[in-house]
Amino acid sequence: MINYKVKVHVELVKCDDNIDHEPIKNNDGAFSMTISEQDAINIDMCEKSVLLTAYPTIRDAVSQHLSAMSKKKP
Repeated sequence: MINYKVKVHVELVKCDDNIDHEPIKNNDGAFSMTISEQDAINIDMCEKSVLLTAYPTIRDAVSQHLSAMSKKKP
């Protein structure tokens, strides 16, 4: 039986990008959202931003995984 490891990596880093109110897919396939410094120091807003960014990341990863699995020979 083959097992699968699920890995999640979350980073909060300073940047000079414009604020994004919706997660966007980057060229490397990762999703990101830029928030204000005020949101970054507010636990509720910070958590909400991380969760909003995580959702499309999870959906995309699961979709790619299941697509690859469906192409495998039984």
